Amino acid sequence: MRLQRRGLLAWAGAAAAAATLSACGGKSSSSSTLSSACTPSPTPTWQDAKSHGSGRLNMLSALYQDQASQDSYANNMLTGFFAGTGYSLAATYTSLDKLPDKVITSLAAGKLADVLMPGQGWVPVLERQNALAEMPADITDGLNLDQRLMTGCYWGDKLFALPYALDLTVIGYRTDVLADAGISAPPRTLDELREMAKQLNAPDHGGFDVFGAGVVHLWAMLVGSYGGSLFTPKGGLAFNDGTGVKALDYIIGLVKDGTADPAKIPTDGAQPLFIQQKTAMSPMSSTLWPALRRSHLDDEGHLGFFPLPPDQASKDPVVLQTGTQLAVSRQSQFKEVAFQFCQYALQSQPLLSAVSMLPAVPPRSDVIAGSQLAGNRVMSAGLANVRYATASLGGCPAWLDLEPVIEGQLMAAIRGQQSSDMTVGNLAKVVSDSLSRGA
Repeated sequence: MRLQRRGLLAWAGAAAAAATLSACGGKSSSSSTLSSACTPSPTPTWQDAKSHGSGRLNMLSALYQDQASQDSYANNMLTGFFAGTGYSLAATYTSLDKLPDKVITSLAAGKLADVLMPGQGWVPVLERQNALAEMPADITDGLNLDQRLMTGCYWGDKLFALPYALDLTVIGYRTDVLADAGISAPPRTLDELREMAKQLNAPDHGGFDVFGAGVVHLWAMLVGSYGGSLFTPKGGLAFNDGTGVKALDYIIGLVKDGTADPAKIPTDGAQPLFIQQKTAMSPMSSTLWPALRRSHLDDEGHLGFFPLPPDQASKDPVVLQTGTQLAVSRQSQFKEVAFQFCQYALQSQPLLSAVSMLPAVPPRSDVIAGSQLAGNRVMSAGLANVRYATASLGGCPAWLDLEPVIEGQLMAAIRGQQSSDMTVGNLAKVVSDSLSRGA
């Protein structure tokens, strides 16, 4: 798949150029762009673009996986914006793991959707292929967006995406289980966390679920706890500075302690171990809240939180920031309308409606008070520690090639099939090779 993607990207620019030439002139073609009408807005500004012209826009998203949520989004969001205008928007949904290939194949064919919802960290990948339109400088005016939640929206000094439905991963723990073990305070360092996890091991549950939020997520958090990051601010390789190996060794140590067991990773569709009450601590984000409530683990008597501690008490702890962003395709014939839709989607009521269905962290905290999100204790814990949300995924053009292989490489080391040094070296080589190839 890596070679297939690279082959597609090699001729993406030519295909896009051809599509642009044929979309609004000449004979009709079966390979016209997804925006089916050719009457873009004549207005020079984007703020009222939907009042001028007509057309059909398309959106590509992995945000909602069930039909009920997709229908609700269409009824509440899309109808609310496009009703009474000459424009409409058709949404195409896919799974998160298939989204990159959907974007790349559409880009190569000159048919990339007007509005995109990429995962946080994908802007450098998409901008490397000239896929994204730069956002207007004033698009965030009046939206009260939390700048700490705009990680990955910029590439260089240009804004290519907006934060939309986010996740903040913290460590959740069973307050009753820790109290029974005589533990009254959260760990201050990674060493204390490991000792605490060993103390909490029991025949019916482990001490810490390494795999609860995904081993890649925990590894990225641990890299941050050791003072590192996956990539530099400019998208260069960073996790091969020793922090990547230390982070992986820490996970392996937890497994050797008996704190976590790869053989007990829940199968697809099964509830996480924390919900099954088979672990005392686990990384988690706000999307787990409905399951916590159904399992009656949501109250303070059962559930507490702390950010992942650092390797040394003098350093800051770490929260992982991930999620979904809003972006506009450079291929779109209706960029101004797409910009206006993105700005509308981040206004208080539309945003609250969109994130409440997941539930996800909105990039503006002023919409939470008085809503059902206010009762989401995982979300509240993440926002209370948002100043520590320095760990993230992606942020490098090579993420296209690295993301599909990280988990397999990490699991090979965790299962004892290769060393931590070899694993991080393999991952670093993927990044270096990808960056050296260029677009």
